[in-house]
Amino acid sequence: MRLPVLLIAAVVMACVSSGDAPARPIWAPTIDNPYCAITTYVLPDLSEQAMSTMDADERPVIVINGLTVRQAHAYANFLMAHECCHHTLGHVANVHRRLGQLGPQPFFYIAPQLKGMELEADCCAVRMLKSKNDNESVEAGRVAMSQFGSSPTGAHYPTGDERADNIATCAAKD
Repeated sequence: MRLPVLLIAAVVMACVSSGDAPARPIWAPTIDNPYCAITTYVLPDLSEQAMSTMDADERPVIVINGLTVRQAHAYANFLMAHECCHHTLGHVANVHRRLGQLGPQPFFYIAPQLKGMELEADCCAVRMLKSKNDNESVEAGRVAMSQFGSSPTGAHYPTGDERADNIATCAAKD
């Protein structure tokens, strides 16, 4: 997660829950996520391509950019699988537990782990997609990451080249 993502997470939590009532969707549409049974919201104006977080009742949720879903279906599949992996690998719960709140100071302590978590979630997504014979989405993820080149794909994230190479390496494994 990038620091701006933490702020987005707060907004998402407010959008998908109301007051003291159990968290429930208010206005955000959902999409069927074939990679995990986690509620996946589609937000048209999400500045990130996708993210994983917890709702106000500490249930896992995924949020994906609506434009990505409409215009890049294979890449959207990669992103949904990747975000599912952040949940199934325990990344989101670990970050949520360690942060305890949103803010830059607690974020500082998890920043060194973000690179490894991204690479691990990428590889997990590749395995998930390959198990569904969806090599097109694996390649879409690799191509999207390669477009970042030597630039990081987010704050404290691996570079695009590192992620593209990692995806290719993971895809080459049986």
